[in-house]
Amino acid sequence: MKHVAIMVPSFPVPSETFVITEIRALQRAGHEVSVITFEQISNDIPLPCNVFVLNKPNTFKTLLDFSQLPLKSIMNGVKAASRQYAISTSSLLFYSMKAAQIIREQNIGHLHCHFMHNSLAYGVVAAKLANIKVSSIGHGHDIYVNSADLSSKVNECDFCIAVCEDMLKLLHKFSPTKAKLLHCGVDTELFKPEESPTNSKLKLLFVGRLVEKKGLSYAISALNNLPEESRPRLEIVGDGPLRAALEFQVNELNLQDFIEFKGSKKPEQIREMARNYDGFLAPFCIADNGDKDTGPVVLKEAMAMSLPVITCDVMGCTEIVDESVGYIVESRNSQALTNAIKEYVQLNEDQRIKMRSAARQRVLDKFDAFKQGKQLSEWIQQA
Repeated sequence: MKHVAIMVPSFPVPSETFVITEIRALQRAGHEVSVITFEQISNDIPLPCNVFVLNKPNTFKTLLDFSQLPLKSIMNGVKAASRQYAISTSSLLFYSMKAAQIIREQNIGHLHCHFMHNSLAYGVVAAKLANIKVSSIGHGHDIYVNSADLSSKVNECDFCIAVCEDMLKLLHKFSPTKAKLLHCGVDTELFKPEESPTNSKLKLLFVGRLVEKKGLSYAISALNNLPEESRPRLEIVGDGPLRAALEFQVNELNLQDFIEFKGSKKPEQIREMARNYDGFLAPFCIADNGDKDTGPVVLKEAMAMSLPVITCDVMGCTEIVDESVGYIVESRNSQALTNAIKEYVQLNEDQRIKMRSAARQRVLDKFDAFKQGKQLSEWIQQA
């Protein structure tokens, strides 16, 4: 089995649980896995593998390393770098040479890049210099906002992965033979249900960064539309630039008794908290700059813990959730959210139990990380 290197801009990022989940899935499939990153973040997240950091290259050593490469590898690397315009050729070559040396020293056989912006820009050049195969996976902002040189980078890959059908259609335009669909998976042994909550009034959970594309302002308005006697409680886990504005909105509407901001929590804390909730609210939308969630892992994590989901018709959300596990409504539509919340509140206990069970089963059938890891492993071995 090939030794696989995962290239990411920063590692480990608490909100990017899908990276560590994928690493563990590839390890279970039989691969040795390492991470190559531009920034190692100091936190208490346990590292599942070796991590190599691309610090600023030493010019003399980099030139010496270049001189030791076969001429064909140098030419392939230079060509891959010269086809890109968003990053200078010199930067691409110098940092990629450092990555290529790590690849050679660690006997890495395949480079897999998360996000198709800078990490893939350097990744394709490093792979050419090291004469190994390279693949990539897109996530959202890197495809729809920061998409410089995307066509060139995709075509340099041996294969590239879309996490939802809409993204696959876009990548097919660049390279119909290389683009593949693979939804990000969830560790269903880690995210598993506890006993159903016994709340006197329904409690909903939101988890995510407090940014425009999460659509929380619409959720707050939706709750305000409901009469107090049928209004569930919403607890918001996460932080971000819009927190002050959202707290102001809650105060203006006198919803302090119904909406609580819990701040950022570690993944294990969120898993522990999940047993206290009756459902998951994810009012996602497309931000004004085009940023959007493509195949939100948080929906699958919630469903794996048997939480029914209320979400919106944005990108891969419609592939994750169906009527057996929750509700999909029009994005940026507070009244539609209100109607869905009201309908869920009115379900009887047997109906909720059935929906909770279906949510868990759907993840087991379609989004189990180890099944997804096995498929990725097959593509890597075949490349």
